[in-house]
Amino acid sequence: FLLAAAPLHFLRALAGSHRLNFGAMLAVAHTRRALQLQRQCITVVAAPALRRNFWNVSLPVLGGPGGAHVTKYHIVKPGKDGVEWDDFLIALPEREHLASFTKEVPLFIRYLKVVTDQEGRPEAFQAFMERAKSGLVVESDVYITTEELLAVMWKNGYSESERNAVQFTFPSDYKFHYPELSVLFDLAEEDTYKFCMRTRMEASHIGELSWDQVKRKGFIRDHWLTFGVGLVIFKYFPFFNYYFGVKVFGTSMWCYTMWTGLNRFIAKTCRRNEYMAAQKTAQDVMEGEDSIVSSMRRFANDAKCVEDLKSFKGDTETKIASYRSALALKMKEDLAERALKQLQAIAAFEAGMGAAMQELVVREAASAFKEKFPGDKAMQDKAFTSAIKSLSGAQVTASDCPVASHFEAAFKSLQGVDLATSKADAKGSLAERVAFAQQA
Repeated sequence: FLLAAAPLHFLRALAGSHRLNFGAMLAVAHTRRALQLQRQCITVVAAPALRRNFWNVSLPVLGGPGGAHVTKYHIVKPGKDGVEWDDFLIALPEREHLASFTKEVPLFIRYLKVVTDQEGRPEAFQAFMERAKSGLVVESDVYITTEELLAVMWKNGYSESERNAVQFTFPSDYKFHYPELSVLFDLAEEDTYKFCMRTRMEASHIGELSWDQVKRKGFIRDHWLTFGVGLVIFKYFPFFNYYFGVKVFGTSMWCYTMWTGLNRFIAKTCRRNEYMAAQKTAQDVMEGEDSIVSSMRRFANDAKCVEDLKSFKGDTETKIASYRSALALKMKEDLAERALKQLQAIAAFEAGMGAAMQELVVREAASAFKEKFPGDKAMQDKAFTSAIKSLSGAQVTASDCPVASHFEAAFKSLQGVDLATSKADAKGSLAERVAFAQQA
């Protein structure tokens, strides 16, 4: 929402016209307000929501670390450390008497950026941005509300679109303090300050004052000066003896002095402790509620237990039958796997035994040939004849070769022979040699 914000000429003219007679106006308003206060005091006190609470009945609206503070007009305000509440029209506070605070203004800065860009005042925005970078320090009760600003804009001829820009941008309870009005409408801060103070005074506003600035100075001196003067005066009256002057009057003045000096400290400590105890109680209550909710969640599915129990028998029987079938299949698979591994081991053993047997037979046959050939004349002649045929190029058959004939005859001699029961002889036939090697 864009605001074509022309300067508030009515603010500038009003502040200029009241510079000279501002003190006279405040004096007249002070007198009028004092007379009205006497007629309205009973009505103000009669409001039950604003009366002071003596019977431990909490005031939720005023709940806070400072508790509830009762002003001298019997109006309840939230208690704050270092703050005194008073009617601005009656107290007529100076600027340094007002309580200040740090205000965060992100919404106003965004709106001010649009306005200053449209009006060609970037240096005003930069200056305000630098001032509000760490928070805008302002007097807490020198402001006008959104409704008051809209009413003044309407009286001074601003268009509906300009008023809507303010109304739709800021909430109805937003407080425009005088530095914001000054930079927004390009006015002097002194003028906007006076206008805001006049608006608050006309509304009989009870605002915050700095206790350090408005508290009575030298109250101990005044108390004991009163005690001394009173003691001098009372001693000339009959029945005012030493006991009354020193014990009664002096003790009373001492108690009053101590209460004047320590009542705010005691009240602040008590309210702070009460607030902390209330916060601790609230935290315990919230933790207890969370524990109850957590416990209730554990029983959230109890209603399903009956339904589950009704179908428990059928589901169990079905699952038991499936379990038995699966168990039998699993045992069958395990048994088949074990048997396969055993057969594989047997096959590997037989293959190893066959290879070892073949090697043993060949080795024993060769050993028998080596022993027989040197002493056998026929075998030597047969070998010589076979060599001549081979050299002549003729074909040599297995019967012509003594080596082949010997091995063939040795292998045939093993057919049908039980090596386990055969006679073992290291120099005998091939069967006897093999039986000797196996039994050794």
